Amino acid sequence: MYLEEVDSGSNVQALLHHCYPEFETSLQPAVQAILTSAQQTQIPAGVRLFHETERCQHFMWLLEGSVRVFKHSPEGREITLYRVNPGDFCVLTLRGLLLEEGFPAEAVAETDIFGLTMTRSSFYQVINNSQAFHLYLLKILSRRIGDVMRLVSDITFQNLDCRLACLLGQLFERTAGLSLSITHVQLARELGTTREMVSRILKDFEHRQWIRLSRGSIYLVSREGLNWFTRS
Repeated sequence: MYLEEVDSGSNVQALLHHCYPEFETSLQPAVQAILTSAQQTQIPAGVRLFHETERCQHFMWLLEGSVRVFKHSPEGREITLYRVNPGDFCVLTLRGLLLEEGFPAEAVAETDIFGLTMTRSSFYQVINNSQAFHLYLLKILSRRIGDVMRLVSDITFQNLDCRLACLLGQLFERTAGLSLSITHVQLARELGTTREMVSRILKDFEHRQWIRLSRGSIYLVSREGLNWFTRS
């Protein structure tokens, strides 16, 4: 895992409290001391954090930025499994630390990220001394199980047209209906398919006048059209 230590910042404790409020205030003093002594780490966008089968040696409390966790197929395609944002933990990192096994996927910093990293031994110290940490981990694991169930259900029961329409709807919702700066390759990686398949479906959506395509961008024309498709 790529790590770059940075100097202490006065706002780290405030960020920690903001991102992990459910248990940060209830930690015992001994655990607080472990946490505040964790290494402050920043990683630039685009850096690969884990390669498949790499052993997990650190645990990160993400305070800023986003990490994409994805899986490669034997044919070279990708599919996004989930993202880690501030307030989350990477469940595959937890798996690697608890089972002492390699990381079964890959992870990359989608944006510049900043967080606190601790060694395996410090992680186990927190595990052994904080019931609040136990409960929070269970919540995160439960949430991720739900995410994986939805992903499996979508892949198994929904056709690619519907999955792409749903993804576009979610992305347009985040941008308040403005244009999306995203390539066909990036969309294909999200859905575990090929660029050619995505391009064909997008052309069909444009023909239906639901979207308008431009180089590197997609514009929303009819939200009702995309919503109708996902409900049909």
